[in-house]
Amino acid sequence: MSKIPSLKQIYTDLGCQEKIVDGVCWFECNTNADKVIIISHGVTGGKIDMVPLCKKYVELGFAVYAVDLPGHGGSVMPEANDYDDLTRWLTKVLRVIDRKPDAIIGNSFSSSIVYHALRTGKISKSTKIIMACPTPDQSRLADFLQGLSSHLPSKFAWEVYNTKPVRRIRMASALKIRPRREDAWAWLVESESGKKSTLALKDSNTLTTMLYEKNPYVKGVSDDYDVTVIIGSKDNIITPRTRAIMKDLLPAATFVLAPGAGHILHFEAVDSYPEL
Repeated sequence: MSKIPSLKQIYTDLGCQEKIVDGVCWFECNTNADKVIIISHGVTGGKIDMVPLCKKYVELGFAVYAVDLPGHGGSVMPEANDYDDLTRWLTKVLRVIDRKPDAIIGNSFSSSIVYHALRTGKISKSTKIIMACPTPDQSRLADFLQGLSSHLPSKFAWEVYNTKPVRRIRMASALKIRPRREDAWAWLVESESGKKSTLALKDSNTLTTMLYEKNPYVKGVSDDYDVTVIIGSKDNIITPRTRAIMKDLLPAATFVLAPGAGHILHFEAVDSYPEL
C-alpha cells in the first residue's frame, strides 16, 4: 500500500509558493497557466487544507491561488463589522493577486463572503462560482460549538479546542464517508495539528458571529451568474433545510450532492467539484 502524501508534500510537489501582499496571504501554483482559479477555506481552516483541491485544478490546467481568510494563517484580520467589510476584503484579494479569475471557489464560511459579493455585484458575471458546503442554516451541533467558543474565556477555549481528545472527537464528527477514507483522515489530522500556531480564536469568532448575526443568505442573486453549489449528504454543520434555502436563493444554479460526505468536501469529495 502506497504512503499517503501529506498536505505539505502535495504543496511541494505542485511547486507552490507563498505570497503576502498588503495583509493578504496566499499560495500560488502553476502560475504560467492561462486559466485562473481562486480558492478559499472555512473558518479555523487554512490555505494548506486546499492543496488536494489545488492539485485537481492544476491537473486541469489552471493557475491556482489559495487564500487565507482574514485572521487565518498569514492574512491580517482587518476591521470587519459586516459582510460589506468582508466583500471589500475579497475585492482587495482580487486586486493584490492581480489576475482575472475564471472561477472562484468558496468553502464553508468563504462561501458566505462569495455569496454576499455576488448579491452586491462585486464579482464579474463572467467568473464561474463554486460554493461548497454553504451554511445559510446551521445545525444544533454548529450552534453548540459557536456558543462554546463565544462564551468561554478565549485562551481557555482555545486550549481545550486543541487538546488531542477534543480534536479527535471533532475529526470523527467531520468526516462522514464510510468506509473512512484514510487520506482524508490523515489530511485532517495534519490540518488540526497546525491550527494552534496559525489562528487566534477571537478572529474565527468574529467571523462566525457575523454569520450568525448578519447572515447574508437572505436575498437572491442575479440569474446571470454561473453558480455551482455542492453539499455533502451527511453534512452535520447544516440542517436538512439548507439545500431548499439555497435553491430558493439561486434557482438557476447547478446543485451537486456529494453522497456520504460531511462538511470537509475538499478532503472527502474532491471529485464533486466541477472540472469547469
